[in-house]
Amino acid sequence: MTTVPPPAWPPEFKQKIVQRLQEKRVRGACPMCGTDAFFLLDGYFTHPIQLELTGGMVFGGPAIPTVAIACSNCGFISQHALGALGLLPPPATGGDK
Repeated sequence: MTTVPPPAWPPEFKQKIVQRLQEKRVRGACPMCGTDAFFLLDGYFTHPIQLELTGGMVFGGPAIPTVAIACSNCGFISQHALGALGLLPPPATGGDK
């Protein structure tokens, strides 16, 4: 059986994310194991914003997209909001009809 690796982000895009994290002074040791080696995960996490705790999950509404770095030793994951890093795409204007 052959496995296909997931697509990876281009190195230039990864460098841009790392640069933004460095500009925001994201550094230090892992809060779980103390190691200071992290790697950037390819892909986004998206956290849906729920306005109520009852009634079940709502999909397709507002969400917070993040990028994540993981500790090279223990796997602890740290997530960082794209908006705070200035990496969100510009909003659609809706006037292109």
